[in-house]
Amino acid sequence: MNINQTSLTDTENLIMNTLWKYIDLKQKVNISIIADECFVSKATIIKLCKKLGYSGYSEMFYMLLASKKNSYSLEINDLGQLALDSTYNLYIQMISELLRYYKNDKILVDSLGFCDAARDYIIQKLLVFNFNANFCYHFEAFSNPSFHSGLYIVLSESGARGEILEKMTKAKENGFNIIAFTTDNNSPVAKMAHTSIQLKSKRVGKDHYEPNLFTAKILIFIEMVLSTYSKNFINGVED
Repeated sequence: MNINQTSLTDTENLIMNTLWKYIDLKQKVNISIIADECFVSKATIIKLCKKLGYSGYSEMFYMLLASKKNSYSLEINDLGQLALDSTYNLYIQMISELLRYYKNDKILVDSLGFCDAARDYIIQKLLVFNFNANFCYHFEAFSNPSFHSGLYIVLSESGARGEILEKMTKAKENGFNIIAFTTDNNSPVAKMAHTSIQLKSKRVGKDHYEPNLFTAKILIFIEMVLSTYSKNFINGVED
């Protein structure tokens, strides 16, 4: 639902402004803090969530966070840090919430190059979790009359491949929400995506080769997202 087209009371505007304050700071805030700061009950906030078309506070928070283009991009330099550092929990939670939001819609995964292995892995894992996931073979995948929106996950190390950018343009035209994994948040792919996750890696020649962990980091990130999804939405633990 477009919040700008919804009539809000002064109290509801106060709640939304307080929530946006934390989102702008990229800080997770629970419903109790919003209720205390706005001098309202949790029930009032839940009522506002329902009014705006969300199932509850958690969904509203993460969907609003996802609407802040490029504000939730992150840089991860170490494989162990990605697996262990709780700093990234907010981003893991956000992608998990997006999966839940698009549970009944099409989820397309796309890549070119060495990270094709990660693409296939993600699709298989999403299918195990009963998502309608597939590889984006053609532009027509975005304009199928049976669906006009969904989630488009793009894996692009350089973030500059023209074939991917053309598909992203078509996806946007058809209302898809785009998540991009790339090594450069200033790349065209990152700038076009709604959500850009930056995973740093080294690109060197064969003569002085060093490990390129871009694909490995994607796999770990996705595993953490699915673990969070399982805990929150399959086992029923949710705000």
